[in-house]
Amino acid sequence: SASRGPPPPLGARLRDGTSLRSARPGAGTPLSALAMETQVEEANQVLSAERLKTIPWKESVAGKEHRLLYMPFIEWQIPFMKERLGDLEDMPFEESLSFQRSPSNKPPAVIESWQFKSDKFRKIRMTYIDAGTNAQVYNCVIYPDYKYDMPILGIDFLAFGKKKVLAILDFQPLTQDEEYLKKYIDPLKPLRTKYEDLCGRMSSRFYDEVQFFSQQLLFGKFDNDGPVMESLFPAFKEYLEQYIDVVEGLQPDESPESIERVRHLQEMYDQYSAEKDPAVGLFATYWGKEWAEKFTYEFLFSSAVVPGGEEQPRAGWDQSGKLPLAVTPPKIVTGEEMPPPVTDDDEEEGKAPLDGLIASLKSFLKL
Repeated sequence: SASRGPPPPLGARLRDGTSLRSARPGAGTPLSALAMETQVEEANQVLSAERLKTIPWKESVAGKEHRLLYMPFIEWQIPFMKERLGDLEDMPFEESLSFQRSPSNKPPAVIESWQFKSDKFRKIRMTYIDAGTNAQVYNCVIYPDYKYDMPILGIDFLAFGKKKVLAILDFQPLTQDEEYLKKYIDPLKPLRTKYEDLCGRMSSRFYDEVQFFSQQLLFGKFDNDGPVMESLFPAFKEYLEQYIDVVEGLQPDESPESIERVRHLQEMYDQYSAEKDPAVGLFATYWGKEWAEKFTYEFLFSSAVVPGGEEQPRAGWDQSGKLPLAVTPPKIVTGEEMPPPVTDDDEEEGKAPLDGLIASLKSFLKL
C-alpha cells in the first residue's frame, strides 16, 4: 500500500471550525463538492473510492504464501453496492484511521478501512485486517438512514491461525419489540435454515443476545477455512442482497419524532458495541491504546461517547424503543490488559497465534 502522511492531531478541525468528532454522519449542513474537497484536504482526510482501486490486494503483508481469506468478499461487495446503490458516495474520514501498518517490533499486520453513504444508508464502513496466518479479519457495518427503522447489518468474519475460523452475520435489530421482529427478523428464517453450519450461537460472555442481536443470526466456527467459500460466501451474498431489497421496499418516515427515535437507538447500538467489542484489544495490541480509542470512537462507532471525555452520556430509548434509558460510557480494554502474545510453540499445540487477544476471543466464542 502507498505510504501515508503524518496523522493530524487528535483535536483536528475542519476549516469552518467543525471538529472531526462532531462532523460525523447526520451532523451539520451538507457541504458543496468544492467546499468538501477543500476541507478534506486541509483536515488531512481521505476518500475511499480511489483506494478501492487497489482491491483485490495481490498478496498478504506477511508474504505470498499467506491467503487473503476474505478478500473475495470485498471484491464482490464493492461492485454490488455500486450497482444496487447508484448514489453511493464517499464519506471522508481521517487519514490516520484509514490505514496503519504494525511497527517493526510487532508481527507484520496492516489494517485498512473504507467508508461510504447513500440516500438510504447514512454510513457503510468496511475494514480489513491482514496479519498473514495470524489473523484475517473482515468487518463491515451498514447503518440505514434515520428515516428508516431497519436493523443495522453487522458483518464480522475472522480467522486466527489455521484452525480458528469464525463468522458472524446479522440483521441487528434496534429493538426487541415483537412487531418489529416479526417485520424484519422472522422473514430471514428460510434463508438461515439453508446454511446449517452457520446456525450456531454466540457466548454471552461479551454480548447479550437480547440486545442488538437477532434469533436469525448467522454464526459459525470452523477448524479449517473450507466453509468460507463453500457456505459463508453464498450466505453473505444472499443476506446482503435481501438486506438491500428490504430497505428499498420501505417507505421512509421523516417525522421528527421517528427520526429522533431511530437516531437514539443507533447511538445506543454504537455505545453498546464500543463497550462490548473484544476486537478493540486487538487494535491496541498492534497499534497502541491511543489509536485504538480514536479508531473505535471516531470511525467504527462514531456516535458513541468517549469514556472520560467532555461529551456526556445521552438519554435514549430502551430496547422496547419506548422508555428512557441512560447510556453508560464504556471502558476500553487496552493491549496492556490483554494476555501476552501467543508464540509459534503455541501454534504447534493447536492454539491460534494472535497477539494479545486470543484468550478473550476464545472465551467470547466458547472455543
